[in-house]
Amino acid sequence: MNNLSTLYRLSTYLLLFSLPLLINAQKKTSTSTITLNEVILKSIKTDKSRNILPLSLSFGDLKNQQTFYQKLSLQEYLVSVPGLFTQNANNYAQDLRISLRGFGARAAFGIRGIKIIVDGIPETTPDGQGQLDNLPLGILKNFEVLRGPSASLYGNASGGVIYLNTIDSLFDNQDIQFQYRFGDFGFKSYEINTSLKGEKTVAMIHLNRTLTNGFRFNSGFEQNNLNIKVNHTLSSKSTLQLQLNYTNSPRAGDAGGITLENTDIDWRQARQRNIDYDTYESVNQFKTGLRWNQKIGGVWDLESYGFYIYRDFFGKLPFENGGIIDLSRNYYGYGTRLNFQKSNHTFELGIENNNQKDQRDRYQNLIGYQGDLTFSQLEKFSALGVYLLDELNLGGFLIRTNLRFDNLILGASSVIQDQVYRVLNPSIGISYKLSPNQIMYTNFSTSFETPTLSELSANPSGLEGLNLNLKPSKAENYELGWKGNWSRFTLEANLFYILSSNEILPYEIEAFPGRAFYENTGETKRFGFEFFGSYKNNSWEFIASLTEASYQFSGENIISKKYLPGVPGSQIYLQVGYFTENNWTIQLTGEHVGSFFANNSNMVQIDSFQKIRVQAAKSFRVNKMKISLSGGINNLLNVRYFDNIRLNAFGGRFYEPAPGRNAYFGINIGI
Repeated sequence: MNNLSTLYRLSTYLLLFSLPLLINAQKKTSTSTITLNEVILKSIKTDKSRNILPLSLSFGDLKNQQTFYQKLSLQEYLVSVPGLFTQNANNYAQDLRISLRGFGARAAFGIRGIKIIVDGIPETTPDGQGQLDNLPLGILKNFEVLRGPSASLYGNASGGVIYLNTIDSLFDNQDIQFQYRFGDFGFKSYEINTSLKGEKTVAMIHLNRTLTNGFRFNSGFEQNNLNIKVNHTLSSKSTLQLQLNYTNSPRAGDAGGITLENTDIDWRQARQRNIDYDTYESVNQFKTGLRWNQKIGGVWDLESYGFYIYRDFFGKLPFENGGIIDLSRNYYGYGTRLNFQKSNHTFELGIENNNQKDQRDRYQNLIGYQGDLTFSQLEKFSALGVYLLDELNLGGFLIRTNLRFDNLILGASSVIQDQVYRVLNPSIGISYKLSPNQIMYTNFSTSFETPTLSELSANPSGLEGLNLNLKPSKAENYELGWKGNWSRFTLEANLFYILSSNEILPYEIEAFPGRAFYENTGETKRFGFEFFGSYKNNSWEFIASLTEASYQFSGENIISKKYLPGVPGSQIYLQVGYFTENNWTIQLTGEHVGSFFANNSNMVQIDSFQKIRVQAAKSFRVNKMKISLSGGINNLLNVRYFDNIRLNAFGGRFYEPAPGRNAYFGINIGI
């Protein structure tokens, strides 16, 4: 273990052991006022404070951080969440890869096995695919992360839930806001935000354009994003929300994975084959959604939503046969829930119906030029889910139970008979209030995860149809935890044990270099410890999170114990923030990521690494204008690490190098 890794661990353990002393010291101060920090979450589908729920939940308020964030990747926002690991923040063709307690680690591109929801509308398709290229990072208000299997709430592919909320209007009575950010590697970002306010209607309009050359060759991207959110009050008991989002990303280059020997020659180089075949992706996506909330009497509440998403994707891969993909997706659905709530009892009945149709065409990639059509099929996936939720307060106990039934149907135009899955997922959680500030909790939950349509269509034979030999995975989660919430402290700790079967992992073959195929790998055992703590005192804020876990899997051809590739067993995050009375904001963060494996055989190990980031902002007023200057330095110590590891890559091409030390600056003008 190197010196910096040791420092991270010692700092975190020192914080853990000193917290009880700090809490006791606070209790002895006669002037201390106990005010619980109540946070009502939306991801759990009932109006309950996270402090009393028998679930592992993370919440982040982003109002202060938005002042100085670079806003180039969601990774910036989620890094403090225990049990969550991100990669691929700098490969904009492959998108950010997120895993929660190992769920989602298999993704060769985009997000798998984790439900993504933005302002109440699902981004994740019913087959479990998710992406973040249309996310309006600049107007995120807060995030919620429900850690652990959540199929009893959200159905298929819910190994965890990330619920993102955007702002309804600008802060500080501003009507319009201009932002410009620039930095290394040709990074430029232009952003305009405006709020329109009427007697019963508030509209938030966000427009952003981002460009970068990328750290590696052939890794630049260009993106334009328009997001409109309208809230309208129909009456004192009824509200309506409209969402519109349009994303145009004409090019996002893919530098590809290279060998370790290549990284020694040139850290920034792209794989030559990716350059020869002109690998990149282009995306156009339109999304619209409508949410309606109606209160009925004093104890009933009805909420409904409907949405439609169209996605046009074009991509080039570094091989000839089927190396160009043209995908048109239509994704639509609706959901409604009826909620009954009294002081000690909450009951909810909900139904959701989502449908997805993908027209997938593949063409020859003739050294960057489009050739003949080699593959064409219409793929479909529908999901109908009905769930029951019950919460009962019995003295100091809260008992929360869920039961959900899902009917899943998938097929393709080249497949004669559809594949049908009927699944019942239960969960139960119990919390007990030890004191006004502390609870103990335990829960049991499940997940069910089908392969996605893109994974099923990846036939090693290269033929049309779906690889129905690929089976769904299932998981059971057992958890024991403790939460404490004081006027200045928030502390959480939990133990989890997850047993899953038919784990899905990617691999590559020589005939299609750079293309991912998938296989089931047997049984997986995941167990670990998670900790989160925050402390606020006047102008200072301290945050720490720790994850220590083991992800083991076994299969028919595996003799000895192996570890799930792509997920580190150890993660530590430390953050120090300082906020002055003259509007200076300074934040220093540090991360330790433990070693992990790049392949199923565990023959290739990725070394642990540590990185530090510093960010600052200064706000001031000139007449009626509020001006903020901001900047940051990423990877302050210029550490060499890998931004992404391509799991089970053929020919040892596991590695995608990460940027060294780099800086950015920004100016924000609000009127």
